Amino acid sequence: MNGNEILRIVDAIHRDKAIDADVVFEGIEQAILSAARKHFSEEEQLEVRIDRETGEPSLICDGRALEADLLGDLLGRISAQTAKQVMIQKIREAERDALYDEYLDLRSQLISGQVTRVDRGTVIVKLDKIEAILPRSEQIRKENFRTGDRLRAIVLDVRKAGSRVRVILSRTHPDFVRRLFEVEIPEVNDRVIEVRSIAREAGNRSKVAVSCSDSTIDCVGACVGVRGARIRGIVEELAGERIDIVRWNDSLSVLVPNALQPADVEDVILCPML
Repeated sequence: MNGNEILRIVDAIHRDKAIDADVVFEGIEQAILSAARKHFSEEEQLEVRIDRETGEPSLICDGRALEADLLGDLLGRISAQTAKQVMIQKIREAERDALYDEYLDLRSQLISGQVTRVDRGTVIVKLDKIEAILPRSEQIRKENFRTGDRLRAIVLDVRKAGSRVRVILSRTHPDFVRRLFEVEIPEVNDRVIEVRSIAREAGNRSKVAVSCSDSTIDCVGACVGVRGARIRGIVEELAGERIDIVRWNDSLSVLVPNALQPADVEDVILCPML
């Protein structure tokens, strides 16, 4: 294994697996070290270094660098299977960490995928690079999914599970409603209209409090759309869940009656101590 060959391996893995080149170099160093230990006593201190520019490996034993010919002979005799196993493990760990970081950045964001199977109520969803899980507890009541269906949800949680990444989706979280508003209502996406608060009973009703920085825009009317065109798409996505859009007010005496509509509020009594 000469320098050029190592550089080709690193470049191929870096491009194909989207793994940082330094991680691949470290994996090869660890593979050579693990295999080389079989030919040295446990008392000897070993260190493997690979030049990042030339790709040439060097083995340091008890502070002395082995001659190139001796190192080449050793690399020719060491266990290729041992080196391969270490490299595979390092690559899998790097792939897992890259996937974890990618989907961790998507937490609370809207994502779409295709249902691959349904197992005892839990829906398995194929995303771009991974299979995610939509548990029964995170599904809207009365929803039924079949293999091949497309669905949208938010990324609720991302966890490392051994050599794999476990992505949990949700369609019941209030942020799912928030993201749908951003998709269906341009003014919300552009931050002209702000979603100030959401209260939700998934499958039954959501109340969404909105405000607008532009006094010439009716924030409630803009969210509803002409003849309810904008809100209709959100309601359909939520399986008929009722959406009440509330005009936000910094005064609780005004906000509470707004939020409780269509009920009529006769009076609001505030307790300053609470």
